Amino acid sequence: MGLVRAPGAVRGALHAVRHYAAGPDAARRKADVFRNRKARHFVDHVVVDVQAGHGGDGCVAFHREKYVQMGPAGGGNGGAGGSVYVRADPSLHSLARVHKQAVAKNGTHGQGGWLHGRRGADYTIHVPVGTTVRSLGRTWNEREAAQADYLADLFAPRRTRIDLEATPALYASRSAVWRHFPRYEDENYARAHFGSAEDKLQQELRAQRKIARGQRAEERSAASASARAPADVSGARGTDAGWAVDLAQPTPPDDPGVLLARGGSGGLGNPHFVLDQYRSPKVATRGAPGESLLVSLEYKQPSDVGLVGLPNAGKSTLLRCLSNADAEVGAYAFTTLRPNLGVLRLDEGGAHLDAPGAAARPEALRLTVADLPGLVADAADDRGLGHDFLRHVERCGRLVYVVDLGPTNVLPSQDVATLNRELEAYRRGLSARVALVVANKADLLGDVPAADARAKLARLQADVDLLFAPRHVPVVPVAAALRQNVAAVVRALRALAAPPDAVAAARGAGAA
Repeated sequence: MGLVRAPGAVRGALHAVRHYAAGPDAARRKADVFRNRKARHFVDHVVVDVQAGHGGDGCVAFHREKYVQMGPAGGGNGGAGGSVYVRADPSLHSLARVHKQAVAKNGTHGQGGWLHGRRGADYTIHVPVGTTVRSLGRTWNEREAAQADYLADLFAPRRTRIDLEATPALYASRSAVWRHFPRYEDENYARAHFGSAEDKLQQELRAQRKIARGQRAEERSAASASARAPADVSGARGTDAGWAVDLAQPTPPDDPGVLLARGGSGGLGNPHFVLDQYRSPKVATRGAPGESLLVSLEYKQPSDVGLVGLPNAGKSTLLRCLSNADAEVGAYAFTTLRPNLGVLRLDEGGAHLDAPGAAARPEALRLTVADLPGLVADAADDRGLGHDFLRHVERCGRLVYVVDLGPTNVLPSQDVATLNRELEAYRRGLSARVALVVANKADLLGDVPAADARAKLARLQADVDLLFAPRHVPVVPVAAALRQNVAAVVRALRALAAPPDAVAAARGAGAA
């Protein structure tokens, strides 16, 4: 019997698993393969290499016309490089369309006839509302590195300036800053006026840096204090790491967004270096390098209510009962590897509009309900993809614990204690959002005497009261698989419905 060649998609998936299953992070990488294969349209974390555009070079040229072989200096300045911005778009619900590299266009070079270069086009990263942007630090920039030694020496006190002729590295770095008229490089450096040109360049760079610092401060303070916070970034790879911006609100249409990397300024044309003693300067400067850095984009899906529980507690089944969401359900742990969203629609009297057999009535209230992936013990320590799952809890206005009340779970209150412990370990105060405990799989207690079943439920309520004291958190028994007593959950959620301002405030409190 001949061998059958596997289909291309299957071969690709198996190759990806084998490729990512090697190394110290084998378990996580293997999980990511299947997680993304099931939901390629949903991505909640991306690291982006951001590169602003470089400035165009200034031009060394002289005005020419009939009977004038070489007129006054007429070289234009280079155009500024494009900047990189990030905007929060309410129409997006995933980071799947974000490219791993965000590169703005370079400015064009200046030309003769006093023609300045064109500014480079900006690059805008569009992300969903609820995305946290973290800096992972500046990255190596070839042009910046080439100019760094000479610029550092340029700003040093005169008495400590280094003899560039005797220092090949600084000599090469100087050539990365200045442009020269053809065949005039050595002569320019030897002229006395070149020191004055360096002084002018130093003054211009000081002014540009002062303006850039002021603009950066204004842009970063434009966001509210609650939306910005220092971040402890363990993956920092350079300087300028540790800041974070929380895009909890949509970016206004007339706002370019949050500036991530500023484009380099354009180089100066030779008219900038005209002196009384030297009217025909044959030097110009090259464009400044654009900023470059790594940023982490972390999407925390906002919702009014989040369903939190251990694996296989029945969260997805409950979501299907509360909404028309087609969440995957399976008799195994970690069926849900990404948040599933559903909408609970209620009429004026609080009745469930999507319940089986419900009559068509006007909608008066809707709540967004998120089925969050199951948590395990030590999830706060990133066990079982814990951080990937816990980040979405931060954006939920209210939390509902879903626990297994079936006969195989002797003490369901231990599940509640585990969930409380993991939420508090991940971020202090998260357990204060828990407003309801749903005891699922109550139908499996059919073989248990009614008195014992009621006693188990009463013991669970008593333990929950102790865990959340002095606050009262009700326990509602349901059989989600049979859609039994789901109406009680709907009534409890209706009673918990907060005004829109309060829900928005709770979502915004998830800033990193």
